Amino acid sequence: MDWRKTQLIFILTLLILNIFLTVIFFTKQLSDDPDTLGNETLEERLKADNITHPELSSKPTSGAIFTTERAAFTPKDVSDLTGQSLTLKDNNKQIFSVLQSPVKAGKKGNNPEFQKFLETEVYRGESYEFWDYDKEAQTLTFNQLINNNMVLFDEAGQITFYLDEDDRVVSYEQTWMSKQDDLKEKTNLMSATDALEAVYQHGELKQDSDVVSATFGYYTTVQLPSGNVYFPVWCFEVKHSGKINYVLVNAKDEQVINQSENKTTTEQGAELSSRQKTK
Repeated sequence: MDWRKTQLIFILTLLILNIFLTVIFFTKQLSDDPDTLGNETLEERLKADNITHPELSSKPTSGAIFTTERAAFTPKDVSDLTGQSLTLKDNNKQIFSVLQSPVKAGKKGNNPEFQKFLETEVYRGESYEFWDYDKEAQTLTFNQLINNNMVLFDEAGQITFYLDEDDRVVSYEQTWMSKQDDLKEKTNLMSATDALEAVYQHGELKQDSDVVSATFGYYTTVQLPSGNVYFPVWCFEVKHSGKINYVLVNAKDEQVINQSENKTTTEQGAELSSRQKTK
């Protein structure tokens, strides 16, 4: 037996094994190093997970925290509204109206006939903006604007238009929120891009998701004797496996709220392209 040859083979085998183990060790260190992971941009991480999104602004937005409450309507508020039979309900805090003649609205409420009706025959109709079309319920939902941005997921400032089979408005219910009182001065807030990154880091974006839209608005989870407290949020509409999910981010402290609606794509019925998009 050639001992020197055997010894050489043994040394080479150990050397190769050490090199192999060293490569594995440094590869693991590299993958576990947060600084290395941090070098990847948000776009690179989203692309790796096959997550798509619309163009988003990286400029900070601004907004204020305020209180407001659901207001009562007066007979004078509705006295000039024609072509409909009006009833005040819920201690005068809700208008219920039945139209004498249906008004063509379409799935996004952008029909000229409907737009004229909204502006002239609905109490402060210009202060509401299209939010959703529900094919199954045959409704259009419009949200009230405060500080030029929508109040989100709140029946206190909303109009629900009920449609017939031809997408014509036959009746509606309306609520209104009174003048707000700012709790803090208007301040700079996170951008839409930063908010999307917060959602991603929070684990709310699954692989193969499509971020359909980003909307800046106001949301409440706090009730006070002086009214509900509304804080500025970014709202992302996310589509995954045929379902729609809404994820909100507090635009000031990055707190993430999953406001799941679990609507299928067909139930959504229409793209929400006429919503207020990123600013």
